[in-house]
Amino acid sequence: MFASKSRLNTPIALFCLVAYGAQFSPCLPSNDPNSWWPDPITGLMWAGHAADNNGRGLNWQESKAYCSSLQLGGYGGWRLPTSDEVMAIAYQVHVEPFNGSYNPYDRYSLKGGISGPYSLGDYSIPGTWTSTLWSNNEAMMGPISSDPPLVHSLLDFKFFVICTRPMEADLLQVAKDAEVVYPVPNLLTLKATIPLSKAELAYQAGNYEESITQSKNALLVKPDFATAYWAIGISYGMLGEWNLAITNLETALNIDKNCGDAKDALKWAQQNEKASKKRNRSKLQDPQWNWKLEPALCFKRLVQQNSSWACQN
Repeated sequence: MFASKSRLNTPIALFCLVAYGAQFSPCLPSNDPNSWWPDPITGLMWAGHAADNNGRGLNWQESKAYCSSLQLGGYGGWRLPTSDEVMAIAYQVHVEPFNGSYNPYDRYSLKGGISGPYSLGDYSIPGTWTSTLWSNNEAMMGPISSDPPLVHSLLDFKFFVICTRPMEADLLQVAKDAEVVYPVPNLLTLKATIPLSKAELAYQAGNYEESITQSKNALLVKPDFATAYWAIGISYGMLGEWNLAITNLETALNIDKNCGDAKDALKWAQQNEKASKKRNRSKLQDPQWNWKLEPALCFKRLVQQNSSWACQN
């Protein structure tokens, strides 16, 4: 598939990058090392966080052993992904200059809000060891560079790894119904997301009563689902029922005090409650709910065309 190869000559500094998935998943800890993301398109389940051996990195053999012994989400059978599998969840991001401090450039990110220690030189770029071999002593890394590929020694180079596994038929069906765009901590959360996705569509259509109903259905599956309380709260707010909005948003924060979207929505509801007494409206923007948008600045799906990878809107 690739015509040439490239080596990494500069050291890689590993650090944690804030996950893009956090902006679509209110009240869900996207950096949870125990989380996982089920991709209904590829039929693969992905670890939600890259492993790097506490910042020391793993060589290829260590990465392979790590994945094969991994127990995550109550599931075994994890393995290294192939380079094609990683590229199937990769997106190209166009990064614009910040105050003229650097030139525009393209880099990769991964679907599903997969987070971890991404770094290559001066740029934050996601990647992972893959099982695809270039030679007996080298393996491809994806999706740091697609043309030419980035390869390195199986034995001595330290990198990080994102493990994957095929989904069973029943889990795959739940993943298709839920269509989560962020990692989840457990199967119960995934199942509760099915009615919550229906609530999202109702909210977008302005049907806030149905949004509340579907969000309450999510609570029947997972009673401590902070995101569902957030959804109920903002839906009541859009109906002008500020007391109920505040009560549910406070419940969301009692479950997850770090839920930034619930904090913002609570401020919005409290200001509108005060303003409503004067028959006014708060100047704060109404909460937006769209989990289907792809993260970051400008994403294009990478697709295989002939013998190379190309971008497709």
